[in-house]
Amino acid sequence: MGDASPAPSDNQDESRTTILSPGTVESRNYASNDGTSQKISSEIRAFIAGTDGNGAALGLRSEFRTFFTITMFITRLPSPSWIDLHPGFLMRGMGYFPIAGSVLGGMIAIVLDCMDVSFGLPTVVASAFAIGFGLYVTGCFHEDGLADSADGLGGGWSKTQMLKIMTDSRLGTFGCAVLSLFLFVKLQLLGSLGISHWELGGFQNERFSSGAGPAILVSQMLSRLSAPYLIRTRDYIAEVGPKSPFYAFMIEAKHLVSWSRVSFATAYCFIISSMLYGPVFTAFLIIAVLALAHLAGNKGDYLLGGVMGDFLGGTICICEILVLMLIVSKDAIIETYGVATGAVSGEDFFNPVQHVIALYSEDRLRPLFHLIFLVATVKIWCTYVGPPDMYDSGDEKDEKDNEEKKD
Repeated sequence: MGDASPAPSDNQDESRTTILSPGTVESRNYASNDGTSQKISSEIRAFIAGTDGNGAALGLRSEFRTFFTITMFITRLPSPSWIDLHPGFLMRGMGYFPIAGSVLGGMIAIVLDCMDVSFGLPTVVASAFAIGFGLYVTGCFHEDGLADSADGLGGGWSKTQMLKIMTDSRLGTFGCAVLSLFLFVKLQLLGSLGISHWELGGFQNERFSSGAGPAILVSQMLSRLSAPYLIRTRDYIAEVGPKSPFYAFMIEAKHLVSWSRVSFATAYCFIISSMLYGPVFTAFLIIAVLALAHLAGNKGDYLLGGVMGDFLGGTICICEILVLMLIVSKDAIIETYGVATGAVSGEDFFNPVQHVIALYSEDRLRPLFHLIFLVATVKIWCTYVGPPDMYDSGDEKDEKDNEEKKD
């Protein structure tokens, strides 16, 4: 691939291709004494400053390259010939993830509306065609991460085993089950939303969009907000397997995904989603996505020591389902909230027992109490019953074995 403004000759090979010289990328794979990567290497400093020959600090052209690096990475769509898959631009481009998601969501929504309205197919059938189109355009990119993460986290007994399973190209039982559930739930949620009704005046009036099409666009966009947030707030861990040389650059990813880029992605999501669903519900959706991403990050820290590509993809899929669920159940949530506030309005404010009794007496709220009780019981049981944590013990054994091998 040619470039209109080639990099200096001493760095030309590295700047224009992802096949770097032997040992270059592996040298980036380091960690500090506490297991994190807070130090910025000279290579990353040079990239951020734009002094390494890649032109990362050249303004509009650099941002243009950054955006199309993302689209080339997560879709089958071609990018301009001078765009290559440089890992630095890829990480910086995480701030554009929601923009790419909104473009994908718009394309998928067009297919759904055509099948639903023009061809008169049932919404659930039209949704199946739309989902299939989305899987083709993205090459099942995030779905592959969901399946790999399910296999690794479900079948691994230590961090080393989980990472090894996640990089295995074969699909296991956990991955098959979770992927099937994901597609089934997504299909049913879209089918239940019905025909699309587009309204772009969410800021000015109370007429909001409804139906499957707007939900697809917003869910594709908001779910991808989880990626820049997780990369910025968590450590990116070294991957094993054939892709490890490329992904090793990303161990310092949080220094490339700045808070300003995360803020830009959040603002973009808020503006576009507010045009369809209004600012109040949009704020609720964004908070829900970031909260789920934060919980997923905590789980990633606990099980893996950070986040990685497959884990990010799996989180995006789960966030997509969350957004669709909230859109589908918006009216029911509002009604449930009204029932809850009405049930306790006449009770003594300083008597919580009366509040609980009043809430539990409502048929609409009783199943919610049962779910809370179930989750709390399982959590308490798993915390205080059984042997020490198997993940910690497994990792300690792996570290001990590695130390013995070194000795």
